[in-house]
Amino acid sequence: MRSVQLAFDVLEWVAASGEEIGVSELAAQLGTTKGSVFRHLKTLVERGYLTQNPQTSRYRLGIQAYLLGQIAAGGVDLLAASADAIRDLRDELGLSVVLSVLQGNRLVVVETQLGKSALEIGVRTGTKLLLHCNAQGKVALAFARQLRVEQLSAADLQPITPLTLTDRQALRREVDEARTRGWAGAFEEETLGISAIAAPILGANAELIGTVALVATVQSISRDVAAEQVSALKKAALRASWNLGFKGEF
Repeated sequence: MRSVQLAFDVLEWVAASGEEIGVSELAAQLGTTKGSVFRHLKTLVERGYLTQNPQTSRYRLGIQAYLLGQIAAGGVDLLAASADAIRDLRDELGLSVVLSVLQGNRLVVVETQLGKSALEIGVRTGTKLLLHCNAQGKVALAFARQLRVEQLSAADLQPITPLTLTDRQALRREVDEARTRGWAGAFEEETLGISAIAAPILGANAELIGTVALVATVQSISRDVAAEQVSALKKAALRASWNLGFKGEF
């Protein structure tokens, strides 16, 4: 089982790096030996999940990983269902829009539409989002049937910035509020100077499929969130939800 887990760790680290990565870097990140990492890299290259640059000897995702990702995305159809909504949301407000999908008990970023300002703010595709310190995570805790604040351990509530919510009761209050109003906010809780608001994307049985979020500097998304930002965000989330068969409102 450890060998299988390490293989997945290697694959996920290469995917999350966003660029080519070498054996030494992977070994350091994973806390294991270069020899062990290299054996897994060799197998993943042979199976087409990774490819090696012959000039630099560094690794990046291969075609098989891309095909599997396409199959997974097609199964939920989240990207297709949300494409027009998140593009129009970005164009309307000029802010970066981040789309994430729920995979088991975690959120993974699948698309970022960068805003129109000179300063590019977004979240890299493939990033796994924590649940307690960002708007998307709070939405997941509010709307995903399998997730509860009570399930989070003390280790899951570690401070990322001085403004991160680490008190379980305070987090539960924000999650309850998100469930009631249909959106959640996080202000410098994950990165100082950066704020976000997020709303759920629901499927036919009102199950949480993913989240859509606006991400910007605190100057663009303040704690006193603009009504037009909330309205546009919820409109985009509902539009994507309807495309996935959701019949209600939130």
